[in-house]
Amino acid sequence: MPSPNAATITVEIPTGLLALRARDGNDISALCDVAARANPKRGFLIVSRVLGRHLPTRPAAMRRTMDELGAMVADDTPEPIVFLGMAETATALGQGAFAAYRRRRPGARCAYLQTSRQRVRGARTIATFEEGHSHATTHLVQILGAEVASIVRSARTLVIIDDECSTGRTFIACAEAMGPAMPLLTRIETCCITDWSDGGYVADMPIETRIHSVLDGAMEWTPGPTGAATALPLGSNRPGTAPAAGMRSRTGVMAPESAHRERIEVRVGERILVLGEGEHSYEALLLAEELEAAGAIAAVQCITRSPALPGGAMRSVSRFTDTYGSGAPCFLYNLLGHAPDRVVIVSEVAGDQIAEARAALAELGADLPVERLECRYGSAS
Repeated sequence: MPSPNAATITVEIPTGLLALRARDGNDISALCDVAARANPKRGFLIVSRVLGRHLPTRPAAMRRTMDELGAMVADDTPEPIVFLGMAETATALGQGAFAAYRRRRPGARCAYLQTSRQRVRGARTIATFEEGHSHATTHLVQILGAEVASIVRSARTLVIIDDECSTGRTFIACAEAMGPAMPLLTRIETCCITDWSDGGYVADMPIETRIHSVLDGAMEWTPGPTGAATALPLGSNRPGTAPAAGMRSRTGVMAPESAHRERIEVRVGERILVLGEGEHSYEALLLAEELEAAGAIAAVQCITRSPALPGGAMRSVSRFTDTYGSGAPCFLYNLLGHAPDRVVIVSEVAGDQIAEARAALAELGADLPVERLECRYGSAS
């Protein structure tokens, strides 16, 4: 990446040349880095420094970004409001922005939903849409519960939250898919950390749309002579199955959620890496905040389906099994980026996470304690 305070950058990666230009002289490198996708559909990946996914991120930086996005939704936004976080990358970001809005306006009539790549038993699927450039294209929007269903049916505003916007086509697909389930909708608001679309998608949105981002600008992508991969691995778009006691945000919540899980002891100054899994990422932030309150130095990352090539922002690539049973390959990048003393995995599904994390550490020449905290939602039983 370029030197600090760069408002215009050009980065050469194995799959091509990416040029980014930020408006108003904003510093691109403060918010993101760049990597190459292992995906023939799109060769570049904008890697956020404040998302807590591909790069280790301190919880305060994540929370500041969530609060900033939540503050962009005005107090006079027509209610009811549905906040929709985009799977899998922006599920924590979306719930955090919803939490920020809820804190500011506790009496507002609103709910939080997320798209998902996991099917929830007994839920009603109200919309599906495709994210054409993704490794996992199909988004499911599922609901359970009369109160959430009522908010969705009567909603006047839909707030769609994603980490990054390149063209805006996914926002358009989402808005068009949600329309039949939200017949009274009068406004859509899109929120993301970085928006490189130059606002070009707004004219194609189905109803009045307001756009918000922490940083906005434009990009130019020049593909290289060879692609990142001839084909994505089998199973990349296959849905998994959410556990019965899994997070409720997949089917709608009226307030930010937290899991029932054990608490862990920390030493003051201990460096702890907290790992989420796929869509299960907001709880990783909550745990990291608890650990820092107890004196630790915490950072958040996630095991993810997103395939990327080594190099650029990706200093290391480790491989994991999808515990949700989809068969999709999963990855963890920059495992030692936080220089952790300990690794803690927060998960909804018991699997081989500890053994796989230890094997990944061993490949990188490290031998660290690894533990898993089981997270259950709903009743404490």
